[in-house]
Amino acid sequence: MSQTPPYTPVCEVSSATFEDTKSSSSTTMSCLGTDSITVDTTNASTTGTTEPYYNSPTSPSSQKFDSSHVLSNILDTRPQIPKHCIGVPKTPSGTKLLTPYKLKSKSLENFVLSSAVFEIKLDRLLGKGSNSYVHLATLSTREAKNMAMQFAIKIPTAKNKVKLIEKETEFLLLLKNYRDNMWYRKYGDKPFPFVDAYGLYYLDKTQFPMIKKTDLLPCLLLKNSDTDLFKFINERREITDASEPAIGLTNWFCLFTFLLNVLQVLRDLEAVHCDIKTDNILVENASTSEPVFKLIDFTSSAKITEIHEQPEMTLQFTPPELLKDQNKLPSFSTDLYSAGLVLLHAATGSAPYHGYDYDPYYLITLVKEGKVLELLTREESNRMTGNPQVHKILRLILVKRCTLEELLSLNT
Repeated sequence: MSQTPPYTPVCEVSSATFEDTKSSSSTTMSCLGTDSITVDTTNASTTGTTEPYYNSPTSPSSQKFDSSHVLSNILDTRPQIPKHCIGVPKTPSGTKLLTPYKLKSKSLENFVLSSAVFEIKLDRLLGKGSNSYVHLATLSTREAKNMAMQFAIKIPTAKNKVKLIEKETEFLLLLKNYRDNMWYRKYGDKPFPFVDAYGLYYLDKTQFPMIKKTDLLPCLLLKNSDTDLFKFINERREITDASEPAIGLTNWFCLFTFLLNVLQVLRDLEAVHCDIKTDNILVENASTSEPVFKLIDFTSSAKITEIHEQPEMTLQFTPPELLKDQNKLPSFSTDLYSAGLVLLHAATGSAPYHGYDYDPYYLITLVKEGKVLELLTREESNRMTGNPQVHKILRLILVKRCTLEELLSLNT
């Protein structure tokens, strides 16, 4: 059995699973034309937890309303959140209350959950990156304490990192609009392939000690999940036959269909994700015969017309052409190639270029040459070639660089 490769989330902590903590220790290359590429360098996994932090100290609003359905409305993907539940905290004149961070758009302001209606209790730390922390959190209504749900909350590490929360939230709102207006018409009740975002919520130092005492910052609430694909692969490969994909043949084709759906939505939106990788896929219902996959981490995501330089990426999942030419920008094709590397990982049980990441400079050379299939061990090759259709799909994506349309024709 191949050894688990060094592999940690990079860029943003949202790439960590919302069920376990992964230490983020990565090396950013600043030479060889790879200043925007990050190399995974560790596989440190901890069980670090924290004591629960304080409940929100914000005084309850004197406004009376029926809060019995507030949380259920948030969890329902279709209804709008009631207007009385939305609002950036107000700072009355003549007081010393903190001034909330000013959001860049009205759409973001309308996505804020009012602290007069909701309160949040932070539970354990799930992960930390250079730009944000992710905590498990319990959200409840102030008037109905028995109405509570657990979420993952993404907290910026500093005030100057809020712009990344804003950018990610704007892309999530773009996806939400597509889901509400297009997805159900095109795909019926099939699960939407992107993580659900439920709102922004302002926190200060009394609620999260790492925030400066002068700051009141918006944080992003996301749906919690069972595990991530990286962990799912490691668990499943221990019980699958050596001649089938590491996650099992049925699960592999389920993952393939999920990635096709992701790419179709992104194409419809004329957008790219820019960081499709195993760590950025969550798995719901992991213990059942029908797991549900969700793509996360939209820090680098954008409309194609809005991308003017290469964003930060993970080297092992970077297409060769983006390393060969620093002026080349991400595209539908580069997202498809990264998705192919995810499928390869799920098939072989080992991350791309596993065993060759001890030397980042050598790894860069291998990625530039696109030699990922040539580096497979015999065991990994057996898993990839055990099913002719799996083998064909992987070669189409990673060698022939096929189009999305060619793959869709195989999936009909």
